[in-house]
Amino acid sequence: MYNKEHLVRADAQGNFYCRAVDAVLNWQKNQQVCGIGCPCFVMADTVARGHGCFVCQYEGERSDEGSPLFPSVHGLDERLAKAYRYAANAHQGQLRKGTDIPYLTHIITTVNYCMELTDDVEVLQAAILHDTVEDTAVTLEDLRREFGARVARIVEADTEDKRRDRPASETWEIRKRETVLHLADKPYEAKLVLLADKTANAESLFREWEQVGDAVWDKFNMRDKNKQGWYFRSVADCLSEFSDTSVMKQLMEYIDRLFGKKAEDE
Repeated sequence: MYNKEHLVRADAQGNFYCRAVDAVLNWQKNQQVCGIGCPCFVMADTVARGHGCFVCQYEGERSDEGSPLFPSVHGLDERLAKAYRYAANAHQGQLRKGTDIPYLTHIITTVNYCMELTDDVEVLQAAILHDTVEDTAVTLEDLRREFGARVARIVEADTEDKRRDRPASETWEIRKRETVLHLADKPYEAKLVLLADKTANAESLFREWEQVGDAVWDKFNMRDKNKQGWYFRSVADCLSEFSDTSVMKQLMEYIDRLFGKKAEDE
């Protein structure tokens, strides 16, 4: 039903194939889709008119093991393409929590936001790789060897201590308080990536919340909506130096929609 030709049209239910993440997504469900954050696709004029037509700009590639790789894209800096391919392999098989959406969609959206903040290629590489050490078998030494010391330092600064010897639900508040406590001391580049990451997370949450309401919180290690709101607002407060950027304004819009506007006298 879903082909992998250059022109990919959504069906009547909104399903379409995204070559970059090698999966079927659904634009009617407001999933993170190619036209929102994927640099490998451009939206045709028909999308703006509601016809759901996406035009692919490249031929796909696969590794020797058959795993999907982020393809070469005309005009995309090869340093970014290398980081995308590396992340695609590292996160292979991972899905967004509680969905069938490939995790790579989060990375693509994070980088999309990061590009609004900087054109520094090494920072953008770090944005692509920001979850590899935290959530895959990749080590900081692997990143130093492949991408250099600066990229590895940025990723390290944004890598959470998961405390894998304890249930994640028990350590959620400890881990998040550590992030907030040390955020002001992080390097500027790490703050850029973190802001893009949290905005991408907020976007994904908001799109799912529009579909299922507050049931969206049931799938998380922390199901208390108020504590989730505390964390997002605390991160935003610590990143107030970016308050005039388009990304921070977008993050605050998502936070207000998800958790309600903050009272003026708080």
